[in-house]
Amino acid sequence: MISYEEFVQVQNGRASLYRLVAKIFREPLSQEDIEALAQGGLSGFACGDQRIDHGVHVMARYLAKRNTGTRELLNRDYTLAFYGIQGVDGRMALPYESAFGGEEQRLMGFARGKVYNIFKKQALKLGEGIDLPEDHLSFMCEFMALIAERSCESFKADQMDSVRTYLRLQQEFLKQHILNWYPKLASLAGQIVSERFYRGAMEFAGGFFDLDLQNLNALVAETGASSIAFDLNELELAHPVNTSKRKPKPYPVVDKHACIRKKGAMCMACVSICPEHIDPCADRKKHPQNECTHCGLCIQACPADALTLPEA
Repeated sequence: MISYEEFVQVQNGRASLYRLVAKIFREPLSQEDIEALAQGGLSGFACGDQRIDHGVHVMARYLAKRNTGTRELLNRDYTLAFYGIQGVDGRMALPYESAFGGEEQRLMGFARGKVYNIFKKQALKLGEGIDLPEDHLSFMCEFMALIAERSCESFKADQMDSVRTYLRLQQEFLKQHILNWYPKLASLAGQIVSERFYRGAMEFAGGFFDLDLQNLNALVAETGASSIAFDLNELELAHPVNTSKRKPKPYPVVDKHACIRKKGAMCMACVSICPEHIDPCADRKKHPQNECTHCGLCIQACPADALTLPEA
């Protein structure tokens, strides 16, 4: 069994790496960020992994040659790639999981609702003034760092069941909400950015995510966490449909001949207004939805009058 001191060292190291990725991808770097990274802020993240160390080396070398125009160049790269100003064959390198859930790159989609519910059930909320969708890569990385720190607190309090649950949460969240789309983001962004800094950053992040899954797998095995029952789907839905006690209310019915989205246009009015983040157009076998409360807000919001609510 891993000791408390070893566990804390591993988890704190992981949290630091996640927070570095979060800083790099959250927004264009400020001059203060650039100076902090250039003056030793990257040196401690080399760890012997080829991709991570090469990414760190590329970023550090780029910033070592910084000048008065470096910030503008990096801001231009970030804006073109990660704000979706420039794309490749109609695809944008938007750092949101929702943007990679389908061909149409719709934000505020299935992934956003799932991630939002996970954050909410862990008693997390966004800071004041932050209005990016919850499935932004930087928020996910901050989440992973925080849960790593919480696992240390639980270990210190000898609450090993909580430690195991936190480890499984990190393991499954990394697999199902970061590694499932980050390689696509990195591939797209790599065709857009011009500065070597962001090429190094994407290699660093990709190497770290892959290595971290290995580390988490080892921690799960070391602590016996693989033996506990854990289902990430239970955290992803705010109000899962429960058919054991009563018949659930039917979902809104979509008139495919009237629905703007069914005709191929961009419209998420019903999803955006629904308090349960239900998508009436979804295939519920592939994308389980929260239970419908029959509030009727989607009916009122639909610009094409394409929705009806069957009687409960």
